[in-house]
Amino acid sequence: MQSRGLFTAVAAAFAVAALAAGGGTARADSGIPPVVPSLQPAETDALWEQLVRHPVQASASEVASCRPMRVVLYTETDWLRLTTKLAANPSSCAQYYISIPPLAADKTQLRSDQAWRIRALGPHFHAAAEINVTGWTTWVANNGGSWYAAGVEARNRMAAAGFDVSQGDIWALNELSSAVRQGAGSARANMDDLVRGLHDGAFGPAVRGTVFTSGISQPTADVSTYQARLQDWLEDATFWADMSSDVADWSQEVYGDFRNYGVAGSSLAQRRDALDDFLQHVQRVANAGPSDVSTARTFLQTAYSPLANAAWQWETGFGWTHVPFDQMEDYVSAQTYALRYASASAAQDHGGFAWSPRNLDGLSTSDFNTQSAAILDRLAAAIHDSGQPVDPSDPGVGACHPPGGGTWCTASIGGAAFNTAWQSFATWRPSLLTFTSAPQSLVAGAASSPITFQLQTSTGVPLTATTPLQVTLTTNSGKGRFGTTSTGPWNGSLSVTIPAGSSTSPASYYLDKKAGTPVLTASAPGKQSGTQPESVAPGPVVKIKLSPTSATVAPGGHQPFSAKALDAYGNAVDSSGASWSVPVGTPGSVSPATGAATTFTAGSTPGSGSVVATLGSVTASAPVTVAGAVSVASITYALQGQDVLVTFSAVDGGEAPVGHAALSFTVTKNGASFTTGGATTGSGGHVIYRLTIPGSGCYSTTVTAVTKTGYAWDGKTPANQFCF
Repeated sequence: MQSRGLFTAVAAAFAVAALAAGGGTARADSGIPPVVPSLQPAETDALWEQLVRHPVQASASEVASCRPMRVVLYTETDWLRLTTKLAANPSSCAQYYISIPPLAADKTQLRSDQAWRIRALGPHFHAAAEINVTGWTTWVANNGGSWYAAGVEARNRMAAAGFDVSQGDIWALNELSSAVRQGAGSARANMDDLVRGLHDGAFGPAVRGTVFTSGISQPTADVSTYQARLQDWLEDATFWADMSSDVADWSQEVYGDFRNYGVAGSSLAQRRDALDDFLQHVQRVANAGPSDVSTARTFLQTAYSPLANAAWQWETGFGWTHVPFDQMEDYVSAQTYALRYASASAAQDHGGFAWSPRNLDGLSTSDFNTQSAAILDRLAAAIHDSGQPVDPSDPGVGACHPPGGGTWCTASIGGAAFNTAWQSFATWRPSLLTFTSAPQSLVAGAASSPITFQLQTSTGVPLTATTPLQVTLTTNSGKGRFGTTSTGPWNGSLSVTIPAGSSTSPASYYLDKKAGTPVLTASAPGKQSGTQPESVAPGPVVKIKLSPTSATVAPGGHQPFSAKALDAYGNAVDSSGASWSVPVGTPGSVSPATGAATTFTAGSTPGSGSVVATLGSVTASAPVTVAGAVSVASITYALQGQDVLVTFSAVDGGEAPVGHAALSFTVTKNGASFTTGGATTGSGGHVIYRLTIPGSGCYSTTVTAVTKTGYAWDGKTPANQFCF
């Protein structure tokens, strides 16, 4: 074990070396401190020595009641001061993983002589080697382009720098960019290979590490584009299956904004829930997702570790935390409470913080160090106290109401307001396919104007496809067809691709031979389908159908006719404008002369002709015959043994007998149907029908039809009855 004086000297030398390398240069204009293990090396040295020799021991009761937590901490500087502060007030059942940044001059070079100092603080403390994606991107370009090899090489450099995975150290990949979330190019495949190489290594045991992944700012007004990208990512089952094998902590960077927290007059529960709307949004939308996100959901339920915000005095980059140090103490306490509360149903709590102090207000070095140290002390206490069951019904509330007394999580700032947009992630909201061309009025058999549709977020914001999106166009019309040009070829469905970099489809065309209101649908896996009705009118009239197709009418009789106009595809065309007429010589007339229907009225003398309907240049005709009238003059009965002879007499309009007229009739007995029959008159106009009757009763006959070429029956039955 090194002595205290030696450690102070080493720390000072390290700070000088960092400055010389360029990565530790403090930028006075921005207030960003140098990249060093501690901003207070002497104080950290003393505390480290004390803790190594005399670790803090928790009581048996505290250990028994402590709630486990896996805490991941990202640092840009000051990592050893952070760790010693945590070790001075540790949660007895927490495991702390502290990232150590690489050298600024070459971000593939890891810092040596640091990991052992973290581990020396006890079995709860682990060093995480930051694997910087930007630095390793250059390495890949210069060394053959293998991301897997980059991961293996990073593991080699970890070992060379003193990171020992066999003793609990891990790697921490910083960071997955928005290109990975969007699935742009080979971004996901590259990071998948890098993570796999980090997991496997070339020597020593495989180890699962931490992945930091970028997010967006908490005050964002419309999160729909981000949510759509995130949901698409969660549906990539192959990617998430690989992460499940290689990653222990999925650390989403959720750097909150104090102005979305410190709302005056708000309750503790309101603050907690507003924080968790943001902190837990990835897990929540995965939980709300359909079955095809089950791989991502299962992984995140055990690995999701929101990276909350302890970075102080920032206005961009790490959220907005430009507040006095005591308000920042309040803020980290509230975030710790929210993290613990959200994990209540899990086997252990997950969460972490980004630590990156910045002297934006130009405080003296002494004041800045003292105030930033107070924030670290509060962070350590919040993690410790939140693990104790202060109120079993409100997990984690000890961060705000410590067991020994005190109140946190109440600070406010003027103009603060909760951002309710993050509540959207409690519901799965698929992106939409929306038709951007207006509904069209088409003519059957004629092609439409160009039809386009667009990929949009759930709130209707255009969403650029990061990879080609194949969309299928369909119609509910059996005669509807799609084409890529206005001349075809035509198909019942069409695959259309929204190209990467665009939100809008290329033009398609639609043709339908069936009049009506067909509904077009644009659909793609994982997207909410878009629909649009079109209007298809019949084409020009090419045919007229008359009903009836012919008719025989008695002199002075009436016969209705109707016209049905059709286009070339059998669609009914409005026939209300049809004109009706009868050629010269037809014994009768039609009325009305215009309309979808008319009535032919026969003249007084027999003859033949036709009824004609005209619509535009198309005509149709139906033959009509004005026939002589035939009627049944009488029906009489005569008893002959057990039979009744029924005699029918048929005459024309001049009372002359009509022979060879076919009669159909029904017979009733006591008003109920008894039998039906038929008979044909002889040359004298009479016919006898023999009816066998079973017994007494009253019988009557009703004529149902009389037919004879050139004659029309008047439809009447003379009165008749026979009672036996």
